[in-house]
Amino acid sequence: MKRAVEEVGRIYGDVGLGQFHFSLTVPVERGDYLAVVDEQHGKVLCQLDDLKRKSDLDLEHAGALQPSEEAHLHESMLGVAQIVGYRDASGVVKIPTIPFRPGAHVYRAEEPLIAEVLGLKHHANTGAYVGLLRNHSLRVELDINQLVQRHVSVLAKTGGGKSYLLGVLIEELLRHRVTCVIIDPHGEYGSLRVPAEKNGSSARFGVEAQGFGKQIQEYSPDVSLNPSATPLTFSLRNSDPRDLLVFMGLSNVKSFLAPLKQLIERVAAANPEYTVHDLVRAAEAGEGAIAETMAERLEYVDQTKLLGPKGTSLNDLVKPGGATLINLRGVAPDVQELVVSRIASTLFDNRKKGKIPPLFLVIEEAHNFAPQQGSATSSRVLKNIASEGRKFGLGLCAVTQRAARIDKSVLSQCNTQLILQVTNPLDLKAIAQSIEGLTPGMTEMIQSLPVGVALVTGGGYHTPLFCEVRPRATRHGGESVQIVAS
Repeated sequence: MKRAVEEVGRIYGDVGLGQFHFSLTVPVERGDYLAVVDEQHGKVLCQLDDLKRKSDLDLEHAGALQPSEEAHLHESMLGVAQIVGYRDASGVVKIPTIPFRPGAHVYRAEEPLIAEVLGLKHHANTGAYVGLLRNHSLRVELDINQLVQRHVSVLAKTGGGKSYLLGVLIEELLRHRVTCVIIDPHGEYGSLRVPAEKNGSSARFGVEAQGFGKQIQEYSPDVSLNPSATPLTFSLRNSDPRDLLVFMGLSNVKSFLAPLKQLIERVAAANPEYTVHDLVRAAEAGEGAIAETMAERLEYVDQTKLLGPKGTSLNDLVKPGGATLINLRGVAPDVQELVVSRIASTLFDNRKKGKIPPLFLVIEEAHNFAPQQGSATSSRVLKNIASEGRKFGLGLCAVTQRAARIDKSVLSQCNTQLILQVTNPLDLKAIAQSIEGLTPGMTEMIQSLPVGVALVTGGGYHTPLFCEVRPRATRHGGESVQIVAS
């Protein structure tokens, strides 16, 4: 027997083309999907954006009530709904051009209508399954081609679950054999090798434990702190003077490029197998402020141990169909910037030349490597990748807990955004300014999202939607450290 469609209220007042007001007869949560039957187009999908309770109890009468006295009042629940639209015969989502009539019935939307209008389908070859539509059993799958072609951001306050969600996304990319390079400042993602423990909610989401050890490799500039990693170094001989200036942290190319070239040529002529330490000694032998500064900065480069006679090869760094973790746990912030700058530049240059496959570059703590204020060695190349990488098949994923602190030109280029709970007013403002189609109600909901629920924009969907993030198939490596035992 077919279940009757549930009516939840009636439209009242002035009705616009984009939204309407209605009185509720049964409880509905903000964000729930509704349906209104249009005379021309049939069922039209809508979404509850705001909700308030109205009563006839005014301030004067409320103040006159005794502590034990019950208030006798008339109240009603009123809602504001945004019109999502309907699909026409050609499959395009449209909004009716004539407003709904006052008094029209408002129904709770059924899943077939929701799936049809939102485009929630199972895409075995191109879909990254990240969870279920909130309060429904409909799969939310992001279009992997759009992720790489149009960039992604993952945003949440500290402890909001961004590392967990990013782990889910990387699992899906590995299942689809998408080549990834992951900048991992805290060493959180090595756990992708290990299957997750059994989770009672996994059955609902249809997730089975799985590890990706065969597809993951790990490099680090400091293997003493990260013993599971292979040493990451860069070739001194393959670094031209401009590259070396980046490692030295010298941005004044006009002043230092020519003297550095002369220094390298002089040292190389005497010893073709020269080291950074040889450059330091040669600079110390020079005179003047330029030589003194070069000696100081070359000494710094020598201490980082990033430049050696033979660096990590590009073929080793980029493995088609796998993920390379750049584990920077315990590495000084300025050295982290150097590593990110060099790796991002190498990937971008070689992707433009077609020497490596299309890939996805993930930057955790992206506000440190492309800050809105101040400077970082890696800022310029990350901004270039954000603006031009899509043309060459180099996708960027920027992950941060401070949306207001990441460079706006990077954030604005991320057309797919996965947003968990954010409460900082500056971060909320930055998010609202960078997303099309975000209603005031959705912006308010972001502040109170429960753990495990994300707002998804882009990724193949024409309207923002709320997703219950699926359980990880691998073990989560980003848990907070427990201070006091329970």
